[in-house]
Amino acid sequence: MDVIKIIEKLAKTARNEPITQFDVSDNVMAQINLLQQEKVGLLPLELFAGITAVAASIVTFFSIQAWQYIVNPLFQLFVPYQGVSLW
Repeated sequence: MDVIKIIEKLAKTARNEPITQFDVSDNVMAQINLLQQEKVGLLPLELFAGITAVAASIVTFFSIQAWQYIVNPLFQLFVPYQGVSLW
């Protein structure tokens, strides 16, 4: 047999084959609805951000106080006399 006749025979039998039809749209729509219904909770992230902001402000306050204490070496001389009026 010729190769072209074999291909023609295969094409003829493929045309006569019944086509199975199936519908997947219901499954796809169900999965899309499930994805839309899942709500992401941001409450833990918001709590963590709030606690971190409070901790950062406390650390910033104490670091500014420490920086003022470290930068001026003469300030250490007057630390014991802060309660006494110098003027």
